[in-house]
Amino acid sequence: MNAVIFYEYNQLITGSTINMFEYFLCAYQYNKDLKLILINARRSTIKKFLGIIENRYILDGIEDFSKNIICISKSVLIRMEFDTVLVLDYNTINHTRGLLRADKIIVISEKYTDKYFYSKTKYNVTYYGEMPFHYRDIKYRMKCLFYRFKPLREINTGTYINSPKNDENVEILALSLGAPEPFITKSKTKHKENLFEQFTTYVYYHADKWFDPHPRLFLECKYYGKEIIYYNPSGVKDGSWYRYYDVLLHGLNDRTLNREDEIIGELINE
Repeated sequence: MNAVIFYEYNQLITGSTINMFEYFLCAYQYNKDLKLILINARRSTIKKFLGIIENRYILDGIEDFSKNIICISKSVLIRMEFDTVLVLDYNTINHTRGLLRADKIIVISEKYTDKYFYSKTKYNVTYYGEMPFHYRDIKYRMKCLFYRFKPLREINTGTYINSPKNDENVEILALSLGAPEPFITKSKTKHKENLFEQFTTYVYYHADKWFDPHPRLFLECKYYGKEIIYYNPSGVKDGSWYRYYDVLLHGLNDRTLNREDEIIGELINE
């Protein structure tokens, strides 16, 4: 059995959560035996996840995907065996080390320390990574399921502000950068439906309070034609720096997740 595995630990919707959805949905189209294993997920969280998928994606041909979502505890995981497993979140690594039994593990993450690492002496694991600041076996460009993105309808003028781990003076800064009002700030508790219809400009303010490993909103905003304003006064070269300048220079070249992707190929046994 092949699977995408995700440990749900805080009921928040993160970039890794969206990545998990997209890699599962893409591979499921070609391998209807693929499972999405959610560890520690509540019923309310599953309902939220399904709502987000239906809100964001065109599901033609994969309408029955939810039957392959399996919710388990860590004690059940110990008894399961897998062929190929994909892990897209560093917290999943921490919560499944020593418990996961798989012939092959594929990891896409940008945070590798002893705590967030499957030992290569104990697992047949391959690390894929885009950013230069962490360990990787194979250089890999993170991709999005663009061809299933729902088209936007009416788009309201405004600005979405993202300043990780910082809430201070973000609207004043956005005004000083010439971003249009009204302002939407990133919510830590609630996923906004039809988010990309609610703004025309995306401001990423790096306040040097969080090392952002691989933010995906730059890719989504580029796809939907948003103006992107990147403000990083300290010049921190984290994932936001590399992702912004890559989008600036290369656009969305080699960013579409599809059957030709090497990791999707592993999940569908090609």
